[in-house]
Amino acid sequence: MEENKDYRAYRYGDHLEPGAELKIEHSVSCEDVDISSLITMGAENLEAMRQGSIDGEQKAYEIVVAAAKQWEKQAAATQMINRALSYLRTPEVTHTANEWRKTGNWRNDEEISNRVYRMSCGIWEDTKYDRETKQSVPVAWYVTWDVYVNSPKQGYGEKIAGQNQKRYTDKTAAEKYLEGRKKAYSHLFTEISPQIPKQYEHHFTVYGALLPGYTVEGQEPVKTDRTAADVSEGGISMPEKPEKPSVLGKLSAAKTQEKTSAAPGAANKKKEDMQL
Repeated sequence: MEENKDYRAYRYGDHLEPGAELKIEHSVSCEDVDISSLITMGAENLEAMRQGSIDGEQKAYEIVVAAAKQWEKQAAATQMINRALSYLRTPEVTHTANEWRKTGNWRNDEEISNRVYRMSCGIWEDTKYDRETKQSVPVAWYVTWDVYVNSPKQGYGEKIAGQNQKRYTDKTAAEKYLEGRKKAYSHLFTEISPQIPKQYEHHFTVYGALLPGYTVEGQEPVKTDRTAADVSEGGISMPEKPEKPSVLGKLSAAKTQEKTSAAPGAANKKKEDMQL
């Protein structure tokens, strides 16, 4: 809230989120103001003055709306730059270069991955305590394996295939099954950056642009020779500078004019001039 001589101005949550949102909400309240100089002017003169003040408000409003439109254009440019930066800042995906490695989790699983695919698998041994021998004896083996899209984007990575805790009572049979699964998907792990099937393309794009170093099946490789400097210095269309006089200049002029025309002193002078 801002207090002036004749009124209070309330501003509710004026806020700017660059490239996203602009909020401006104001109201005014006149309390305990001296209107003695106005009430002597007569209703007809006051009606004319009131209409002039309303016209001044409308002019200021139109300038504010024009300024908001100017912000919209600039915010769109900011948002486009933000998207380009998100693309450039997307980290390279981590992978094992098509080599099987231990994951180090409680099941001691194995994992193999490249820039497009990731496969993990393991066998968990279930035991039962034998009171006679006082030892834990294996009673079953559970096989778990999964193949995922190895997306560099956090929160992405679609599951392609897998099996959760497939039970075996023979360890050799469990190991044979798992080796068969590894062999069945081994063709995915012959290149560091294999071509991406069309249905998984969105896992490797940022705002519609394919990340560098990737290719999609059936499409030509995308050239990615643009740099961050290209983006910031003209790669993205920027809004033109506003023509003079500027919107802010018009708003300032309108505000000054409104204060002058609405002041009680100015009203008294107008009355005296009319009487003369």
